[in-house]
Amino acid sequence: MKLFYRLLTIILLFSFIQIGNSKGHPSEKKELVGWELITESAGIKMYERWVKSDKDVKVRERSGKMTLHSTVEEVVKLISDASKAHLWMSNVEDVKILKNVSSTEWFQRTVLDAPWPFSKQDMVSRYIIECDTNNEKVTIKILRETKLFPKQEGVDRLDSFNAEWVIENVKENKVKITFTTKSTKPPKYPAWAQDPVVRNMFFSNLKNFKKVILEKS
Repeated sequence: MKLFYRLLTIILLFSFIQIGNSKGHPSEKKELVGWELITESAGIKMYERWVKSDKDVKVRERSGKMTLHSTVEEVVKLISDASKAHLWMSNVEDVKILKNVSSTEWFQRTVLDAPWPFSKQDMVSRYIIECDTNNEKVTIKILRETKLFPKQEGVDRLDSFNAEWVIENVKENKVKITFTTKSTKPPKYPAWAQDPVVRNMFFSNLKNFKKVILEKS
């Protein structure tokens, strides 16, 4: 009988722990609704989900999350520095600032020598930095720009690419980083050919980004 009550106590205690854990991070669970965890490694989590575009077409949205020992300022500085893009962006061939509007807005062209099944690609993007009142959270929006730079022969234009960085201060010298990308068009190639390549590039970028940040800290 004593053994029975001991087991019952352990089961109830475990149940309370589980209930407590399930209520521990409601905001995190809410923001992950609909997302599928694809891979988790080196302190980085990559998620995917299908969403509808403006034209009611299903497109893939991809998001990576990590928490690093750094500051919001250091992370924003690296993202904003076009000359440092080659340190963390996979298959990048060239990055140039086309137009500086202000310290929080600029236009940039990125050329990628992407692996098969893709060919050489470029994207012209508008970068916008938005900060909250205390600079505890910074959002960097990367929006497609179609008219600033003409298409080049032999280079595919990524004119459907949008992305967003969200950098949040967790505590002193610790930040949470979320990088999300989405296309406004459905995949060009079959999933079996495209997905492994895109996932590998996306995750490699985040790993490289983390390495650069930690080396600077």
